[in-house]
Amino acid sequence: MYKNKLYRTALLSSPIMAAFELSPTFFLQTHGYPLNFWFALATLTILTIAIWGVNIYVMNIWIKSGRKNNTEWYALSYIFTLLLFALLWIIVHLFPELDDSRSRPSIIFPIINILALNTIILIISNAITVRSKSEQVDKELAKLKIKNLEAEQQVLVGQMQPHFLFNALSTLSSIISSDPDLAKKYVIRLSNFLRYTISAHEHVLIPLSEELKFTQDYIELQKIRFEDSFYCSLTIPNEQIIQYQIPVYALQSLVENTFKHNSFSDKKPLKVSIELKDDQLIVSNNKMLKPVFLDGERKGVGLKNLNKRYQLIVGKDIDIKDTQTEYTVTLKLIQTMP
Repeated sequence: MYKNKLYRTALLSSPIMAAFELSPTFFLQTHGYPLNFWFALATLTILTIAIWGVNIYVMNIWIKSGRKNNTEWYALSYIFTLLLFALLWIIVHLFPELDDSRSRPSIIFPIINILALNTIILIISNAITVRSKSEQVDKELAKLKIKNLEAEQQVLVGQMQPHFLFNALSTLSSIISSDPDLAKKYVIRLSNFLRYTISAHEHVLIPLSEELKFTQDYIELQKIRFEDSFYCSLTIPNEQIIQYQIPVYALQSLVENTFKHNSFSDKKPLKVSIELKDDQLIVSNNKMLKPVFLDGERKGVGLKNLNKRYQLIVGKDIDIKDTQTEYTVTLKLIQTMP
């Protein structure tokens, strides 16, 4: 990757460097110059590209050798550049028509000029390689984070399924004889829910429509289980659903947390609200905390997991507002790529 960047930089910067190196010569020469400016610019541009080529070649040797000492790289660069300059100087003297001693500056000035040019090229080359290595490290870290994220999702599913299945089967056993039609609907919802948990963990982001359908299955299962002690309102315009993506299990885990953290009954029902406002998904519920959560120290693993995943995927924390009577979590949705 760094080679392509070096080649592009060499082609783009060589004419600029040549003009920069050539201008002082034209301004300082008061008795004329044997070549016109444009021919001299083209010649020096080719020379600059040649120096770039020397540096890229030396850099490849240095990188392949696995050495960490940049001094050796710089020394080789200057040595090869001086050898190139010596070769060109010899070629000029082999052709008398190119040898105009009266107008050509002494050899000291060209050597200083060529070394200065090589120094600039070295600085640029080093900056490009350092940045390329940094980008490569960032990509590797991103891959590791994704793998870690997938592992955390697997843990989340593993934590959710056993407890949920136990409650679901208990509910099913209590309604299968009294209301077979309801039991049939319950089995279909449960089947859809479990099918989703098996396949969804393969993805980091999913369409909001899929996560919403999955969560609705979960909500319907809980409505059958808790009956009049649980209510849920959903305010999401259908035309906006297709516009967004969301981390898998994000919405469902928030709804699940409302059951884990709160103690409710028919007289004091749990009320959950899910609302889409602009590009934010807002999930809120009335607070009736279980005793183990009253001290504020114990927090759900699911919420910590969700916040960590949001940090990795979206680059920010989820927004939490905790008042005496209400608990609200706001999720930043991700626009679906066109």
